[in-house]
Amino acid sequence: MNLRLSSKRLASGRFQVNFLAEGFDQPCYGYLLVDKESLVSDVIEKIRRHVLAMQSRDVYFQRNLLSLHSRNVHSGRILLFAK
Repeated sequence: MNLRLSSKRLASGRFQVNFLAEGFDQPCYGYLLVDKESLVSDVIEKIRRHVLAMQSRDVYFQRNLLSLHSRNVHSGRILLFAK
């Protein structure tokens, strides 16, 4: 997997990580919100897990932005799109 990352510090102190994952039948891109204490290796691993899940399933489900259910803080914060 070829992965390109860039990040931007937000006013909240968190970082928005933009990524592009290539080297698959279906290249994808996305955004990830991380805390300043997050390790780069953890960020890359989370992106890798989601990209591989998207590649290996006919339908990849992700949380929408307006979820009506209670939310697990550590489960989300990533948006992934097919390129």
